Amino acid sequence: MDKQFAYLIYFLFSLKAGVLAWPYFWWHLKRRGQGESFFPRLGLRLPAGELPAGSPRLWIHGVSVGEVMSALPLVEELKKLLPRAAFLITTGTETGQALAHRQFAPHGAYVCYFPLDIPWAVHRYLDHLRPDVFIALESELWPNFLLSARRRGVRLALLNARLSEKSFARFSLFKGYVVELFNLFEVIAAGSPQDYARLCALGLSEDQVVMAGNLKIDRLLGLRTKAVSSTLLSTAPRTARGENSATEALSASMPGDLREALNLEGQPVFLAASTHPGEDEAVIEAFEQLLGPYPSLVLLLAPRHPQRAAEVGRLLRQRGLAFQLWHRLKAGQETRTQPVVVVDTIGDLLGLYGVADVAFVGGSLVPHGGQNLLEPAAWGVAPLYGPHVGNFLWAKDILDAARAGITVHDALTMAVAVRNLLDHPDLRREMGARALAALAPHQGAAARQARLIVKMLCGGPTGA
Repeated sequence: MDKQFAYLIYFLFSLKAGVLAWPYFWWHLKRRGQGESFFPRLGLRLPAGELPAGSPRLWIHGVSVGEVMSALPLVEELKKLLPRAAFLITTGTETGQALAHRQFAPHGAYVCYFPLDIPWAVHRYLDHLRPDVFIALESELWPNFLLSARRRGVRLALLNARLSEKSFARFSLFKGYVVELFNLFEVIAAGSPQDYARLCALGLSEDQVVMAGNLKIDRLLGLRTKAVSSTLLSTAPRTARGENSATEALSASMPGDLREALNLEGQPVFLAASTHPGEDEAVIEAFEQLLGPYPSLVLLLAPRHPQRAAEVGRLLRQRGLAFQLWHRLKAGQETRTQPVVVVDTIGDLLGLYGVADVAFVGGSLVPHGGQNLLEPAAWGVAPLYGPHVGNFLWAKDILDAARAGITVHDALTMAVAVRNLLDHPDLRREMGARALAALAPHQGAAARQARLIVKMLCGGPTGA
């Protein structure tokens, strides 16, 4: 099939979808307790507010929370190299939008939603925002948007590029068309060696794809450095567990003093982070098994999507476990007295890793592909995770090389692994130290990727 004909088919399909599928989009949002993004993403309501002055105008897009956080060190580096630039930050989810407003808007960036890939929405946003450069983070490949932007002379870059095994297999079926879309990008910076290899295997030139490291590591180490600096300027770290650990020192410096908000007085803490449906049950069962040897154990249960807090609460009530909601503890409305805390906020998870003795990273017991396994490592906590980590194999490889990660398969193996780490604090500290040390050699991705953008704008070669 001719490529132009294929793009025409996609154009017509997306046009029809935009007209007919809006009820599903509305239902999808409402099912999650959302709806704010409906009109903006359909292109029916353009973003409000005055666009920032400056040149070049850089549009950076990250679909949700993880990508928004990864953009932080990149924007910092771009500001150093392009001090007169204006920044536009877009997201595809409402949770990502809330975080972007908190992180970027106070510093002069223009924050709004990214349009759905339907023709009228794409054209309205491009007419309104008028970017000079569009930077997509990770895996944002939208044909209508990319083709329209390129026709308008917008320079395109894909940074922290991610191509999972599943996407690689799917894209391979339509290799000719997909490679043409990737070729619209002048710069592609792979986020890991595995992603680099898959992008090249797909048919992209090795000169076109650059291995530049992963922004997520820079973001984690940057936040840790700020926490350490804050700690040194404030008070000496507390040793609530009788251990003068780096984790305690750092957690004491986090906003709102998370340890104090949790009313911890020496109790061990088990954090189950970014859990998905089907994982909460295993975490709760493992916690129940651990209460025998560790009756004072505190469970922090953080579902990947905070709007699932009510669902998680129902599971806990069914098992007869009392719990409290984190937002009430954080606000000082309640004092923690119960063994379980359900984390129902955005933006606090990274700090809570600094409070944990043991942490499980979700999205990995079920076939989702995992979440960022390195977040606990940044706080000196060796993570537990399930076997389904296909989206984060690069992170697992880092931890495996350092012997600093543990794979679990169900409630029983999770309980055994957590108890082993709680029973052997020296082993726990040693593995945590190895996990943290494993990140250092991978630092510097934000500076490298920012330099690629500058080289692109200056017309120089961007390849390796």
